Amino acid sequence: MVIAFLLFATRDGLTGAVRYFLSLVHLDMLWFVPDLMAFALVVVFAYQQIFVKRNPIGIMFVFAFIFSLGVSVYFMKSDVLAFVSTIKSFTPMFIGFCFYNRSITERRWVRWFLIALLAASIVGLILNRFVEYPWAGQTITAFGVEKQASKLWWQGGEVRYGGFAGDSTMAAYMVVFIYALLSPYMSLAVNVALWPFMGWAIQTSTSKTALGIFVIYVMMFIFARLLKYPERIKTFLRRTALWSFLALLLPPVLMLALSGVSLEDLSPTLMSMADRINNTWQQPFETVAELFPVGLVLGCGIGCFAYPMQYTPMADYHVPLDNFYMTTFIMMGFPFLVTVLYQIYSVRYIKDPVRLSLITLFNLYSITVQCYGPSFATLMYGYIFSEMFGMAWRLERRIQPMPTIASSLGVATSWSGGGDVGLKAGRQPAR
Repeated sequence: MVIAFLLFATRDGLTGAVRYFLSLVHLDMLWFVPDLMAFALVVVFAYQQIFVKRNPIGIMFVFAFIFSLGVSVYFMKSDVLAFVSTIKSFTPMFIGFCFYNRSITERRWVRWFLIALLAASIVGLILNRFVEYPWAGQTITAFGVEKQASKLWWQGGEVRYGGFAGDSTMAAYMVVFIYALLSPYMSLAVNVALWPFMGWAIQTSTSKTALGIFVIYVMMFIFARLLKYPERIKTFLRRTALWSFLALLLPPVLMLALSGVSLEDLSPTLMSMADRINNTWQQPFETVAELFPVGLVLGCGIGCFAYPMQYTPMADYHVPLDNFYMTTFIMMGFPFLVTVLYQIYSVRYIKDPVRLSLITLFNLYSITVQCYGPSFATLMYGYIFSEMFGMAWRLERRIQPMPTIASSLGVATSWSGGGDVGLKAGRQPAR
């Protein structure tokens, strides 16, 4: 689990560099090693949920995934290669799911690895303004479709610097979410010292969503420090996480209130939001309603209206649905709605402050970003909400409170003023 997590983080955080150097040494097939590990962990997760823990929500999700794969073959008329791409787009989520009751940062060497990856992401973006990387503009061919590693922002021709990732959106995502995993283990001084460099790097990427989420995290961090007491901090983070689910209602509210309104006339910066409101959030549901009406209930299958759809005969209908929850709902139908309701319910039992803060960040970030490809964003969704799969229902019929990961490690985090003890702690969690 840990190796697969780190391989995906490295591959997607350094995509441009990794693809470029693998190509130079003719080892391109190594790119797919994390995906093979993800396939294996799907089997591990399914076995654990069905035969060991007998967790109803886990069993439902596994069978909904299998059913949705069948629907995708029917709706998108996939061939073998497109079907493999469809599975590959979704399986990283299961790696994250496997981390129930465990933390990726509980091992000291993993924290240092992630710190190095965070530093590379920040430095790669900042230097990109002054250095042209050899992978800039390279094209990647997958299943007969070419993708460009870097591109111009379609609004105003602004350059989107991608750093070592080669993709600006992913580079900014890595900076924000890897930092959120690590910041409670750092001292206040280190956190504050990092903020200007992180802001500079994210600004370079031109990702307004990532910049806004970073500002929100800094505000949460400062407020948590002011609360001082760990229980108050957890209560604050839990309530913030619960309220963040209201963000899921924002797209339909905006479509009802502003559909047809020319927001770009008010400000050019609203052009992309206007496109989402009037086009990309609506068209996929209109297409499914016309071609496959039952898909509005059962979903149109894993991979539809995400990048795997471009590899199928339905490619002409593909519209990038820029919202994670809406995309997953149109793929899986109402079983995913049940999953989301359970996510909300399970928040009350999560005691890990890192996961609670990540819930808020992800829910807000995913309003305008699909989070399917690069794969690490999909993996992080699974990791953030993995606690709902941690119950052994064969032995107990009601959910018990989750153990606090920080306390099980003996780590004093900077959420409660513990300084950089977390980076030095090497103890393993109690079994």
